[in-house]
Amino acid sequence: MDDNYHYPSSTFLVQKFSLNSFDRVVARKGLGRRPDSTFTAKNEESDIDILQDVLKNTGRKCSDTDLSTLNLHFDRFTQAVNTVLTDIYSHPIRAQKIGEKLSASRMHGYTTLREETFLDWKQGNKFGQLVYERMYRNVLETAARIIHSDYTRRKLVNATLDILKGDEKELTRLLSNKRIPSDLIRNVRDAGGQKNSSGYHYALSACRQVRRKLDDFLLSMNSIEKQPIERAGKRGRRRQKVRLYLKDIDFQDTQTTDIILKQISEWNTRGFPFNTPQFRKKTTEFTASTENSTGQGYWFIQDPVRQDEIILFIKTPPGVTQKERVPDSPYRNQTLRFRFLNWLPRKAKRARKKAEEALKQGDMERGRKLAFRASQFEEMSNQLLNTIKLHNLSRELALLRVRKEGTKERIQQIKKEISLLKDSRRSAPPTLRASGNRVTLLIPFLPPDEKLLKESLSHIERKHRAGVDRGLRYPVVVSIQHKEDAYVERKIGLDELYKKRERLRQQARVLLSQIARKRNNWEKKHPGLQIPSQSLKKEREMESVWQKVRRLDKEISHQVASETTWFCEHYGVKTIYFEDLRTFQGKGGMRTHSWNLSTNLWGLMIDGVTYRRMILGHKRGGVWTVNPAWTSQKCHKCGEVGVRVEKTDSTEETKGGEYFYCESCGLSIHADVNAARNILEVQQSKPSAVSGRTS
Repeated sequence: MDDNYHYPSSTFLVQKFSLNSFDRVVARKGLGRRPDSTFTAKNEESDIDILQDVLKNTGRKCSDTDLSTLNLHFDRFTQAVNTVLTDIYSHPIRAQKIGEKLSASRMHGYTTLREETFLDWKQGNKFGQLVYERMYRNVLETAARIIHSDYTRRKLVNATLDILKGDEKELTRLLSNKRIPSDLIRNVRDAGGQKNSSGYHYALSACRQVRRKLDDFLLSMNSIEKQPIERAGKRGRRRQKVRLYLKDIDFQDTQTTDIILKQISEWNTRGFPFNTPQFRKKTTEFTASTENSTGQGYWFIQDPVRQDEIILFIKTPPGVTQKERVPDSPYRNQTLRFRFLNWLPRKAKRARKKAEEALKQGDMERGRKLAFRASQFEEMSNQLLNTIKLHNLSRELALLRVRKEGTKERIQQIKKEISLLKDSRRSAPPTLRASGNRVTLLIPFLPPDEKLLKESLSHIERKHRAGVDRGLRYPVVVSIQHKEDAYVERKIGLDELYKKRERLRQQARVLLSQIARKRNNWEKKHPGLQIPSQSLKKEREMESVWQKVRRLDKEISHQVASETTWFCEHYGVKTIYFEDLRTFQGKGGMRTHSWNLSTNLWGLMIDGVTYRRMILGHKRGGVWTVNPAWTSQKCHKCGEVGVRVEKTDSTEETKGGEYFYCESCGLSIHADVNAARNILEVQQSKPSAVSGRTS
């Protein structure tokens, strides 16, 4: 990509829309989300009933009737997918052949499974009783994704068994180490032929699957140990028991190794005990419904009265019907009606106003960011409106063709409009998802095209490089080489969110210690008995704490990735280099720093930056990861090893100091800034041809 060229991304931008029951008033700016605080109940029974209705209905978006009908729809879809999976996996050779076909066809799932005669949909057969014909396309598409994923994982599991069968050292590392070695994961990935971007994660999943089965095998071996290991309920607890057991018996000098290798050879010969995959999500995808006809199962119309509100019609499966006749529905009585707010125009207007204010105040970076966001939301809204127009015109054309009299001029006019709309940018088929009492519609939009990117980002000349360090004092430190010896840095730190996250993580550590102590005491006093529910309160509390941490991780990663992306875009950065912390092992004395650096938060930040830069027109995001070895110890100016100091004017070494001092050249600089500048130099010495990784 040259300095001014913008590469259109193939990544869909998925936006969420909360569905409401048809008769409910959609909340705007928070109105209607809570009961009226001014309402007070009196002693009269009627007033109490009114209050109960207010409390029951105002906080919920979907009524019980709509939710129950929609859950039946989800159950039928899930049952149909699992029926397809059961039929395929009932014959292992058949499942293997279909997996090979899907892999060779580059995941054209529906067209591949449609060729199998035993999967034909017929009215009245086991598939026809669950879903209608067009929805069966989506069933086959969903099943094909599961089969392809399972086929890839099975290949990698077999590759893992081949590697472990002849190498006792690798077997010892897999079972004894707390984490699966990264070089073993890469060997499995290469042996399984999965050298794409997701191959590493597939290989990691395969190694975990094999290790889990080996753990179960070890835990069930009563003849090797005098006191058999009890099965623990949690996976991590079982893993800990296996590691302690292997440590106590000196794994390599006992017959345990021979027995495990014999079991691996048996799996190689007779086959690994795989489970038949199952579909369990409360999700319905319309991805195989690419035509603009009523048969695809969903239908949009704009509400003629309420501004920016869209009515969604959902066709329900056979046997799931509504009693009343729904007007304006193409599905007669097999219809569910919802409505949702098209918030895109309102967000675009608000972002445009904020962009003008930021430009007046001289904040060019924020102004460009908000202006681009406004253009992006406006373009998404146009895509949705184009889709709705095409839906309705296609239906009107079908109805006019039936009449055949006095409609020729209107038919020709509609055909012209349809041809223009088909060439325009439109949203992709949505996904329907349920979680508790909430139903969400996920609509994929096309990313900004080359025209929009050039209009919004034409002033940016991309020719600089940036290094990003995962700091100890700041979550992210970005250093941009603006000129040959000139750098621009930004320390991105969300202090309040980050401190709250660390407090929650510390709370989780304390709870984990308390839970382990309670479990050990119970097992000593009552061996073999189930832990009482009263003692499991701490575990539920710890799970709720981790849910809060995960939500904070998402929020922090979103904010950091956004600020990093637009800071680099403001200075015309073409390539960003991150340090690769996948194999990071904390040294002694680092205390909580090693725990902070080894979390998955860093991976979320990198993924967020890559996603946003792809939207801005960078091919594959322009993101690379480099080996972080010595980037914190060496001076970026002279290359000599320096020391950590407490203050900028100090020369006395302090472990974990915030600043870096080089005794050779006298440089004194913030340690994280020095590391970010060093990350820039790693790529210069040893480049890699593989995107996303530098040796």
